[in-house]
Amino acid sequence: MTEYDERAEANGWNDRYVEGRTGWDLGAAPPALVREITAAVERHAQRGVEAPLRVLVPGCGRGHDALAWARAGAEVVGMDFAPLAVKEATALAESNDLPVRYLQANVLELPAELVGSFDLVWEQTCFCAIPLESRRGYAAAMTDALDEDGELLGIFWNHGNEGGPPFDVTPDHVREAFSGLLVERARHAVEDSVPSRTPEFILRLGRGG
Repeated sequence: MTEYDERAEANGWNDRYVEGRTGWDLGAAPPALVREITAAVERHAQRGVEAPLRVLVPGCGRGHDALAWARAGAEVVGMDFAPLAVKEATALAESNDLPVRYLQANVLELPAELVGSFDLVWEQTCFCAIPLESRRGYAAAMTDALDEDGELLGIFWNHGNEGGPPFDVTPDHVREAFSGLLVERARHAVEDSVPSRTPEFILRLGRGG
């Protein structure tokens, strides 16, 4: 992506926040995330690691999901293309007295300081905003963010419609993007999606089987 394209893309997403075109923002973390947080924290504890779970939330928006992870004791970094999203997320974290760190950055080009820094990448409404031709770059960046035992966990929206964003996402789309990088460890349907987001599924990916 050229510098001009990157700037235009960032401005385009920022305009959505300025104009209130943020239909993906539920105003809170979805119920499915609350359950997945509990399971992820348990898996982390079973590894015998005393340090808190380190979580990256790409395309974090106003930070509702990041706050949910932070409330569970995780060390959280959120990143988003839109400067206004980062500003509002930072203010929300401060008002909740939660130490979430936010960065304004391109999710396709991971900042060098974040490479190998996380136990888990949490994905929701970011992958579906990325055109098919750029998804491989996103997959590579998120894989680079993980430590050697890290996992990517996400909710994906298989709406079946043409065009986007949000673009349709199937399990095969995710597997293709992460081919040779991460493999599927678990998958199940989301039973309590909000009506506007059905059907959704959850995937957990990691290195090796």
